[in-house]
This record gives sequence, structure tokens and C-alpha cells, in this order.
Amino acid sequence: MRKLNILFILFAILFIGNSNKLFAQSGQELADICHMVAGSDVMYLKDFQIKLDAAKPGEEPPTDRYSVVLSKKTEYLFTICNSKDYQGEAIFQLYDNNRLVTTNYIIATGKYYSKVTFKCSSTGVYHMFITFKEGKQGMAVALLSFVKKL
Repeated sequence: MRKLNILFILFAILFIGNSNKLFAQSGQELADICHMVAGSDVMYLKDFQIKLDAAKPGEEPPTDRYSVVLSKKTEYLFTICNSKDYQGEAIFQLYDNNRLVTTNYIIATGKYYSKVTFKCSSTGVYHMFITFKEGKQGMAVALLSFVKKL
């Protein structure tokens, strides 16, 4: 019986010691990866962590919306990084009022981009919409970075 208790304690120590490998990717880990993808030649401004459930059949896919103030004559970089733990691919759309100004997914070609640059022509509030392709469940980070003044 004593040997069984010792074996149980050793197993528990090994399990607890390696438990960090069992957890899914966190939003902060994904943001750190996204910083590396953006590159060192840009200046980090803000990140947006998105986690959405799958859409129910017949319903519109869930969407997260964020507002950002962007400055005229400035180039920005939006980097979108998807979690490896979920099937969903984040679709990023940036609107000026009701006008789509940039996106990372081209519907006509089905092409998906992880980085999108935007040259801002007027200072104001822009609206970011993020959803997941085909309404799948997903987790992603959208990173906003400053590239340069134009």
C-alpha cells in the first residue's frame, strides 16, 4: 500500500510539473506571436483579442466590433493571427462610416492575407469588424501598428 501511495505522489508531481503543456494557446501568447509576425520595422499601437463561438445554422456569424481613431497621412499595418486551437480564420474589415476601406479576405478569389496595410487619407473614427470564415468558432488577435507618416 505504501508503494502505491508513493507511485501516486510521483505520478501527481510529474503530471502537475508538465501541466503547462496541456493548456490551449492563450490570447496573450497569440498576441506575442502576432508581434513577431508584424515585424520589428513597425511600432505596436494596440491589439484586439477576439474569441467567438460558432454560428448556429441559419444565423449570421458572430462579429466583434472595435472603433479606432486613425490619423490622416499615416500608414498603418493590421496583422491578423489565428489560434492553432480553433478552425476559424479571422476575417478583418475596416470601415470608414459605411464604406469598406480594407480587408484581409478577398471574396472573389478566396485569398486570405495575414497582413494588411492602410494609408489613412482622413483623420477620424474607423470601425473594425472581425468575424470567422464560414461562421466557425475561432480565436484571433488583430494587431494595429504604425508604419510611417506619409
